[in-house]
Amino acid sequence: MRNNTTPGSGDGRIDMGDPDIDIPGDGKLSKASDPSAPLMVVFGGVDVSTIPSGQYMWNYMNTIKNRFHIFVAQSNAVNGPHSYRSLMSTLKAQGLTPSKQILYLFSGGYRPGMDLLVGGGPALFSSIYLVDIWMGGTQVPDFYKALVDANTAKITYVYTTFGANNGKARDYIANKLGSQRAILVEGKGMPVHMSTNTVAVRTIQ
Repeated sequence: MRNNTTPGSGDGRIDMGDPDIDIPGDGKLSKASDPSAPLMVVFGGVDVSTIPSGQYMWNYMNTIKNRFHIFVAQSNAVNGPHSYRSLMSTLKAQGLTPSKQILYLFSGGYRPGMDLLVGGGPALFSSIYLVDIWMGGTQVPDFYKALVDANTAKITYVYTTFGANNGKARDYIANKLGSQRAILVEGKGMPVHMSTNTVAVRTIQ
């Protein structure tokens, strides 16, 4: 497992950015200049200091807005499949034709991610990023372990020692993916948890 001990410059800052299109009830879409640019589909976590993930996730995604169309869900409480369908309708209406789709799940984004990824959901995406994904309880860790088993080649896992809330699931996924696709961000506390986004975004191609 690869270590990355530098939290990154994005830690602790909240910046809504300048998204172009509001998708009411689901999130916001930022358009790249190239209609065929890849699409990033982002489901973030819970509120941080009352700021929803639909705002704070732009702090990290703004750095790659010129290369990707980026959708950020308004919160982790959205319905994943509904948001995705709304996004696809918006892309069509805007004449955008992404060359590929990338799914990005941070922390509490596990919930809409699970709903979207059931059945044939993984086939929609060329890459899936699990970024300090929460895996407490019993059903959630089993789901994500099975997801990694079936889609190892397309998954990248960026994590801390504490964010998963399930050491066995965390280590299972990290060991399954190996040092090139599992990146450990060392340290404790909310700034380190949030910094996994900085590390993850730097790896996106």
